[in-house]
Amino acid sequence: MRESFWDRFRNVVPSKYDDPDVRLFKLLIIAFFAALFLMTVAGLTTFLVSLRGAEETMVPNLVNQSLLDGTLALQERGLNPRVETRFSADPRLANQVISQSPPAGTLIRAGKHVDLVVSRGARVDRIGAYVGRSITEVRAELRALFATGDQTIEIGEVSYVFSDQDAGTVLAQDPPAGTEIATIVSVALVVSRGQDVERVELPSVVGLPFDQAVDRLVQNAIPFRFTVRDAGADERSGHVVAQDPPAGEAVERGSFIDVTMTRPAVIPDGQVFGLLERSLPQYAVEVELTLEAQTLVGEREVLFSMLHPGRGLSVPYQVAENTALVLYRSGQEIYRVIARRPVDVPAAVDQEASGD
Repeated sequence: MRESFWDRFRNVVPSKYDDPDVRLFKLLIIAFFAALFLMTVAGLTTFLVSLRGAEETMVPNLVNQSLLDGTLALQERGLNPRVETRFSADPRLANQVISQSPPAGTLIRAGKHVDLVVSRGARVDRIGAYVGRSITEVRAELRALFATGDQTIEIGEVSYVFSDQDAGTVLAQDPPAGTEIATIVSVALVVSRGQDVERVELPSVVGLPFDQAVDRLVQNAIPFRFTVRDAGADERSGHVVAQDPPAGEAVERGSFIDVTMTRPAVIPDGQVFGLLERSLPQYAVEVELTLEAQTLVGEREVLFSMLHPGRGLSVPYQVAENTALVLYRSGQEIYRVIARRPVDVPAAVDQEASGD
């Protein structure tokens, strides 16, 4: 006779009538299948929970972040980066994310990839367009372009002409924009000095003590170069004895006046007389030059301050011995020397003379 389902079920379920070994075997079988069932339920539950969490993972905004920061942001959300690098027009974007897919705000599953396009910086294979731009801007751009790589473009000869364009504007370049670069290329620039400068009438400084002569020239915004010689028989020491061009002549604003003075015959004890001479670059526009005397006890005195076209500086001084003479360009220190006796300060070219 065929057994019913309940008969077979009773044969599987342990019974007090079973042999002890058979009963133990049945219990083990039941325990095994119960554990298997619980493990299956737990695994399925975990999978469903994780699947639901992945659906809520939002892609962060990574554009303009560094590759490292972008990778860490993805890992925090259980996402994986897939990186592609390419050159970009802006050298400042080097090693930064410039685009991403999927875009920020997209909900995707954990473990998925997010495609990142990372800039390798600018690839410079042609001469840029510099005409119409400030020479200061062009120099800054070239410094940024080649800050981390071999330089292929450098600024060569720069000539300045009067024009209707603002001072410092590039009027022409050679080679022209778009020229292909094979080796290092030197670009010559023609730069505007602005409109034709006004003419100023030179004041007379002959017969003045040298410090008063400096003050008068500064007040009239006239750049100067001093030379010193011993006084003649009928000349007063420490005074201006000649100037070129002479007083009353009208010259272009920014033109230099050469002033000759006699050496002071008597210098008080503890004082030092000298001539500070520096070679400067020719500036595209006038900059503020300031010469300051700083004593050992912290006293500070401005010897002169004026808008200056550059090229050269030669100014007399008489200060306490061991005073620091500090030259500033637009508030930034560019030269410092200690006044000592005897004073022998040769003309020199400071670091900026070969730079901007």
